[in-house]
Amino acid sequence: MSKPAGLKPLECSGCPSRTDSPVCKAAEADPPAFQQLLHRLFYLPHQVVFYEGNPSLGLYVLCAGKAKLTTSSPSGHQRIMSIVGPGTLVERSGFCDGALHAVTCETLEPSQVCLVDRRGYFSLLEKNPALAIGLLQMVSGETLRARLPDDRFPFRKSAERLAMLLLDLGKRFGKPGPAGITLGIRLTREELAELTGSAPETVIRLLSRFKRQRLVETHGSEITLLKPERLEQIARSSA
Repeated sequence: MSKPAGLKPLECSGCPSRTDSPVCKAAEADPPAFQQLLHRLFYLPHQVVFYEGNPSLGLYVLCAGKAKLTTSSPSGHQRIMSIVGPGTLVERSGFCDGALHAVTCETLEPSQVCLVDRRGYFSLLEKNPALAIGLLQMVSGETLRARLPDDRFPFRKSAERLAMLLLDLGKRFGKPGPAGITLGIRLTREELAELTGSAPETVIRLLSRFKRQRLVETHGSEITLLKPERLEQIARSSA
């Protein structure tokens, strides 16, 4: 797959996310061996990396860009499960032989993904138990975080859910500026609605209210958090 214009290919040695990814720490333990396991893939915005229900070919690590993970109900309704950024192990199913993808992964901007050979990677772990322990800790932590939205969102009002989401996106992708924290990710109102379990009309109404209260500023799909501390109060109002 050819490299999208404007996306500089990342090598492991210069990847800023390498130290944040337990999967990629193997590149430090045995660089030549790890390089032989990699297949670098490049994607334009809104291209699918893999589809829900298809066989998992290995470990998918998002090196650059952002992507959304979605799942479909039996009736065909799509729901966004999460937004992921650089350094993320996109899905844990890659650790199991014969596993099927539990979600669909679609890029939101020009992205680079490294597909790591599963069995070769396990051979590296056998030689370095510290890597295996770090990976286990990461997977355990991600499992806990993945449960939080489903466990907590149903008990919260729409305004609280939206405030929580904006704060989370600001923490992970935000860019501080003179006016506030600009989210380094552009999502449609429909995507925000899917992430909060709300109707698009509700998200539009709440964003308008937040704008009137000078909590946020919007320019199309770009959102700036003007008063994160006030959004924090709204998010915690049912805590």
